[in-house]
Amino acid sequence: MSTRISSLALSALLVLAACAPESAVPEGVSVECAFGESASLAADCVLESAGEGVFTIHHPDATFQRFRYDATRFGVIALDGVDEVRDLTLNRPAGSGALEFSFRNARYRLDPSRIDAGSNE
Repeated sequence: MSTRISSLALSALLVLAACAPESAVPEGVSVECAFGESASLAADCVLESAGEGVFTIHHPDATFQRFRYDATRFGVIALDGVDEVRDLTLNRPAGSGALEFSFRNARYRLDPSRIDAGSNE
């Protein structure tokens, strides 16, 4: 009898686990990112804007990093942790602008005008 109860309990847990929502990558603007020194930039990350210069970059492995962009001082700071943003540049090829920076083992390239544009575009 206890084997049957155990089997029923296990079956119920499997059904509940199958019905649990997955943590999906939020909708937003694609951002080029690369992890590691030799990795090439690819549009594998997602930008989620919180307004007022605060934004989150979601990585393909379901991790994320929060930043704040200050356009008047041309600065990006990490909002979590003690590591500093490195190699901050603003490239303007053919009149467009791409904000590029490194943080920990990641590199990012994004359009700074999209930071406060919202994540539902």
